[in-house]
Amino acid sequence: MRRGVANIKDVAAAAGVSISTVSRVLNHSGNVDDGLQARVKRAVRDTGYSANPIASSLKSTRRNQIAIVIPTLKRNYYTDIIKGVSEFFYEKEIIPVILESGGVFEKERELIASLEKQWVDGIILIPGQYGDGEEYERYVDSLSNLTKSGTGIPVVLVEAPRMNPKLDVVRADHETAFYAMAEHLLEIGRRRIAYLGNAASAPLYPSATRGVEQAFAAYGLSLEQKYIRNNNYTVMEGYRSMMDMIREGLPVDGVLCVNDQVAAGALNACQERGIPVPQETAIVGFEGTALSIVTSPSITTMIVPKFEIGETAAKLLHRRMEGERGEPEQILLRVHMAVRASTMNSARKALDVMFSE
Repeated sequence: MRRGVANIKDVAAAAGVSISTVSRVLNHSGNVDDGLQARVKRAVRDTGYSANPIASSLKSTRRNQIAIVIPTLKRNYYTDIIKGVSEFFYEKEIIPVILESGGVFEKERELIASLEKQWVDGIILIPGQYGDGEEYERYVDSLSNLTKSGTGIPVVLVEAPRMNPKLDVVRADHETAFYAMAEHLLEIGRRRIAYLGNAASAPLYPSATRGVEQAFAAYGLSLEQKYIRNNNYTVMEGYRSMMDMIREGLPVDGVLCVNDQVAAGALNACQERGIPVPQETAIVGFEGTALSIVTSPSITTMIVPKFEIGETAAKLLHRRMEGERGEPEQILLRVHMAVRASTMNSARKALDVMFSE
């Protein structure tokens, strides 16, 4: 390979490691064992790779750095989204910085203001909640007007509804997904269905709930308020919500959950109380995490293409960073239902069913 033309992808291939590992070694960040470090450094020498982001930044207003702002690192849902973003930008020799808002509007706003001063080249934002009133509306509107030295800083919203016509959005089609989840339970004969959704302030709560309600309406039914519980995405929340309904004596024969963790908690509550799943109560989760496979019974779940969401958002942000103009895009990615043992004993659908946006 000619010296001076290698990129970070070439170094990764020569070292037999991931692009992110190369980046961590070059930037002295993260824990990389001595053996891997030696391989990466040897590959850098062999390929002639050279990166000088400081020199590059002196030539232009670009810092070759973008920010990923997320509500929390504790929720597994975001991990593959971050990976999809990071892998794309590492290949472009652009470094992503991950920041937590805690799901709090005020902190999110402060982070964005700080990033604008630090001259990042772009921002991928996963909002933590809706927020209320005119103040929040002004904040959302301001995201389309971030600048550095007269150059716009593009923002792409991920896993958020279209909150502003000036902003790009990339997300899974939650309305279609939750419609399909409810429809699956309804078509296997379940009618007393509990909806263990997320907090009403969560950005995608309205679209997910709308999908559930539309599925019920298609069967001439309505979602009863007493069967609705709000959760914070954890196993314990699912356990608590399901246990509360059991104690209240609510006759539940189906449970539709906001994620696989909540579904696992609901499953545990049923098992603790001797309620057979799926014979008496069928359970459906969302996300498609490894947890849905290792429970017994395994959990029917709607698989979200999280890596693809991150990668698609990264590509869109990069195009905006390169100066592409045009109407803001709202990209909805399709979801995939995996029907498993928590419903499959009475399911009429095939094991894998694709639902497009």
